[in-house]
Amino acid sequence: MSNTTLFLIATVIIMLAAVPVAMMLKDFLPNIMEKSSGLEQIENRIYVLHAEAQELQNRVNHLVQRRNSQSADRNRLETDIRKAEKQIRDLADQPPMFVHEVGDPQAGLMKFVATVTQEKASVAARAAGERVQVNPIWRCTNVAEVWASSFDEAKQMCDVAFPFKMGFQKSFMRGTEKTGAKGGGKGAPMPPATARSKAGAVP
Repeated sequence: MSNTTLFLIATVIIMLAAVPVAMMLKDFLPNIMEKSSGLEQIENRIYVLHAEAQELQNRVNHLVQRRNSQSADRNRLETDIRKAEKQIRDLADQPPMFVHEVGDPQAGLMKFVATVTQEKASVAARAAGERVQVNPIWRCTNVAEVWASSFDEAKQMCDVAFPFKMGFQKSFMRGTEKTGAKGGGKGAPMPPATARSKAGAVP
């Protein structure tokens, strides 16, 4: 046989064999394409679920951080409340202190501080037959803040405001403060519970 004849015979055989193969592909190719499309959809769904899971995890982390922050704030608030309650108890246990202002704070004046007490009656008052009624505040701590230009002037003003004949005893503390300075007078006791009054007249 010639080469041409062999080529024709081979072509016919290939064509005959290709017909069943084409029929098989016609049956199976749509299924393969459908499976491939379904696999792609599954992959897309997995990607979406992964993104949703990541977002959910971020939300959970944010909520955990917020809870921890609120817990820390609550603990800090409870600590502050306990401290405030302790300070209130301490203040309740302390007797009050009364501060009497003698004179007016003015530029160039100094503040002198003296403790003031009152006996039921002084020796001079008893000798004169005077009866002196004692105000209940004198059972507590009393301090006089005297504004004067000198210690002698402050002592004189304090003697006028709290006369000895009415049973008052004064004791000046060391240290002074000029007007405009910050803070209280040096050496002055500063209990938290205080009441201030103007010592224009004897209490």
